[in-house]
Amino acid sequence: MQTFEPDDLKFTYSAVHTPIGTVEAGEVFAVQTEDCFTGRFRRPEGFTPENLAWVLENLDGVTGPVAVAGAAPGDAVAVTLHRVEVTTPGSTAWSTCAAASPGDWWDEWYACDGLEVRDGYVHLGDFRIAARPLVGCIATAPGRETVFSKMQGRYGGNMDCNEVREGATVVLPVEVDGAYLYFGDSKARMGDGEVTQAPEVGTRLEVSVEMGPRPAEMGWPRVLSDEQLVTIVSARSIDEGSKLAYAEMLAWCTAASGLSRADVAQVLGMLANVGICQVANALPTARCVVNRAELPWPVQAL
Repeated sequence: MQTFEPDDLKFTYSAVHTPIGTVEAGEVFAVQTEDCFTGRFRRPEGFTPENLAWVLENLDGVTGPVAVAGAAPGDAVAVTLHRVEVTTPGSTAWSTCAAASPGDWWDEWYACDGLEVRDGYVHLGDFRIAARPLVGCIATAPGRETVFSKMQGRYGGNMDCNEVREGATVVLPVEVDGAYLYFGDSKARMGDGEVTQAPEVGTRLEVSVEMGPRPAEMGWPRVLSDEQLVTIVSARSIDEGSKLAYAEMLAWCTAASGLSRADVAQVLGMLANVGICQVANALPTARCVVNRAELPWPVQAL
């Protein structure tokens, strides 16, 4: 099995990067990722002015890009996360959370620590919380720009969506030859919204990729699991993103069902749930979720 290490972390998604390797469609490969602080906040002594300044300038280093043989602009890649294994303590920056606006709490960091993650739990003093790791950043390279890895958009990126976890398949657009896949910014457990700091972890991912023509109606990333369909949109506001995520689900299900848009909208009005992925980043990210078992028609990734 090919394994891609975080030896040359990238802090942008870009077509100008040299791939760290190439995988074939259907090949299972491993990716090692770093936490979003690049290991600097795993112990209390790591909270120094120098480390804090570095972290604020260099959030969300990602492993990649991994090229997909044969992927070309106009395609889409379906990236399946077969295994998500936590490999480091859960790094967290402590905030006083004293400001009136939660948006200012990120500026009130005063210390850091690494929380033990073992036996399926995050350990915090005398308490333990069941771990449910997610991959915060997963992206393809945008076709006409270079963007920071802490950003999010139609290419994926820093979506911080709880549905991007073990067993999920993430569908992303291909805009450059080889697609150029990036992975990173995993959390051991995160509440929807990411209003305050979640434990940031390094991971070992086991991944495979399939590809095909990009569905004509697909404008934003999609996620499938055995249980759910998810559409993800990052926008200027969470209400705009929520409505667009619903519109993406409507377009997806209309194409899958062969029914009229109006008929599908009636069904989704009863089944589709709109929610928040994150409100911590430059663009908030929303999702629309449908339970597959309740849909009266089958839906495929590509």
